[in-house]
Amino acid sequence: MKMRKTELLKEAEEKNRLLHRQYEILQKNYAANAQLFHDMNHHLQVIYHLAERGENEKIRAYIAHAARPVQELSGCVWTGVDIVDAIINQKKQLAEEKGYTMDINAQLPYNTGIASDDFCTILSNLLDNCLEAMDRKRRQRGEQPPEGAIQLTLRRINHFILIQASNPCPDIRIKRKGFFPTSKKNKLLHGWGLKSVEAAVRKYEGTFHCEVSEGRFTASAMLFFPETNGKAESLMKK
Repeated sequence: MKMRKTELLKEAEEKNRLLHRQYEILQKNYAANAQLFHDMNHHLQVIYHLAERGENEKIRAYIAHAARPVQELSGCVWTGVDIVDAIINQKKQLAEEKGYTMDINAQLPYNTGIASDDFCTILSNLLDNCLEAMDRKRRQRGEQPPEGAIQLTLRRINHFILIQASNPCPDIRIKRKGFFPTSKKNKLLHGWGLKSVEAAVRKYEGTFHCEVSEGRFTASAMLFFPETNGKAESLMKK
């Protein structure tokens, strides 16, 4: 009984840590949008005055500079689920900063019935594991970015929602209960992260498993999705 309470406490701490981090990112994204809208009026005024003087070259240069924040935001992956958008955007940005490619293919119903904190737990841990695997391969290659891409798939399959993340990792070995090696300093936290994924998946009568096939490591979570009247919303690739 005491051990079970300890496990529940660890799971709660891990979930709270992930939620706090992702909601901070979400709040930052909203603030960036608000600032962009506020600045747009000033940009239009500058462009108007330049146009009155016929300074077309300056207009083109100014628009190119002012459009950068818009381009950065438009590169986000939007699903209509705020917490999912925030997580994917953060992990994709982190991957690109490290020189990794992340391919995203997703299609989610409007109402998945999956709680935000559970989405946070599953997505964050699976993508973190992909990034860690890429980091490990990078160190083995003398700090050169590894070949291949992180692949993320979110879609509905009949009465289930699939959340799947994979990365190139030909030499990885599956450990007991589907867990796999980690280079994290806190290996206990790594284990609790995967247990948190399993716990979240169990809430939706789903399954979670890992496999290695054709030089890729793939972690898949299948969550039961009851039939609703919601329509599926397509998500842009990459």
